[in-house]
Amino acid sequence: MSVDRAYLKTIVDATNAGKPAYVGQVMGQPMIAAGLIEINGDVSNPNDPSQVLCRATSAAVDYLAGDAVAKSTGNYAILSGITLPPAKKRGNTAGSGAPTKYPFADMQVGSVFFSANSEHNKGDAVKALGSTVSAQNDKYAEPTGEMKTVTRAVRDPVTKKAKIGADGKKETETVQLPVKKYNRKFTIRPVQAGYKSGDWVAPEDGALVARTI
Repeated sequence: MSVDRAYLKTIVDATNAGKPAYVGQVMGQPMIAAGLIEINGDVSNPNDPSQVLCRATSAAVDYLAGDAVAKSTGNYAILSGITLPPAKKRGNTAGSGAPTKYPFADMQVGSVFFSANSEHNKGDAVKALGSTVSAQNDKYAEPTGEMKTVTRAVRDPVTKKAKIGADGKKETETVQLPVKKYNRKFTIRPVQAGYKSGDWVAPEDGALVARTI
């Protein structure tokens, strides 16, 4: 979703007048992503608990005056200058996703987009987007002609879950896989609400996806 200029103007006017302004997640996400507003998630709108206190930044005034901001594809603003949080060990990150919904094709090296947990049925953006990120990496990869030996878990062809042997451990198999050259590479990291990088603050728990190559 693109920035609602009219709504942003009401926030700018309220900030300039020293009055409180509030914003919800849908309206607020593209404004936060573009560095146009800052939020205080601890203070809710007494008339609408889904909204939180916010104020306009100086960039909001420039934006309303016509200055360019981050390009957006669909509902996801492409950000720059955002540092991913440290990688965390987690379980299987395979999941469902819809590549056409996300701005992979428009991303440059260093570009990032945010996806909130609340956008996904199971409330886990990293798990939901894991297979989408892998698919995009493969889409822009090409074989080198070399092979590598990999030991991996054996997965059920239907459930895709790792098979458990009689000893209670995961079954494994050793296979030969082609070595690929990645012309574009995307990385996903979980991010918590309030994580700050530059002028951007994560509006809620979710995931950041970055193009690294």
